Amino acid sequence: MSRVRQTKKSIATHQRIIDAAIRCFLEIGYHRTTTSEIAKRANVTRGAVQYYFPTTPEVLRATVAHIQNSILTEFGQVMRDLPDGADRLDAAVEKSWELANSPLWTVWTELLAAARTDEELRAIVYPAAEQFEVDGTTVTREALPDLAARVDADRFMFGRYLSWQMVLGVARCHLGPDAPAVKRRLIDQLKVHMHEFWEMQRSHKG
Repeated sequence: MSRVRQTKKSIATHQRIIDAAIRCFLEIGYHRTTTSEIAKRANVTRGAVQYYFPTTPEVLRATVAHIQNSILTEFGQVMRDLPDGADRLDAAVEKSWELANSPLWTVWTELLAAARTDEELRAIVYPAAEQFEVDGTTVTREALPDLAARVDADRFMFGRYLSWQMVLGVARCHLGPDAPAVKRRLIDQLKVHMHEFWEMQRSHKG
């Protein structure tokens, strides 16, 4: 956005275009999204989209950055706002579950899937995905400082991956008409297992 004067109006328009791109990816998919469709949903001209984002990679990078920053910021904020005595591990699993079912995560998985057969998108998404994991580990360490302090970095990262991948697996699976109830039970059981994995007592205030 460096070539655009950053007035309040320009910042708002810039964000509106990103939000429109996200809605397009969510509702019609990456491959059906066009500059014209983004402009329509942002209520701006096609020229305005190209003014703020002269090339397709630029709008993609901005969108990916917004998605990742929003997810990590939301997780971190929830963990910082926990009351004294709350079970931080339970809260981390619960917030991860919420985020795994959020529209932003749906868009992120859409872009990851589309990147498999789209070289231009892959060049943006794959490096971003690697950095996302690095940043996610950092945010999780900040969210669980006592745990991070008593285990080595490799074990902490493994535990984070274990929990997150199980959450994603539950979010993605299809379990028939009772799926919501079954998934709820699986996530609640995951909280129990993660306490056992880390040899932590569960707080009754969690």
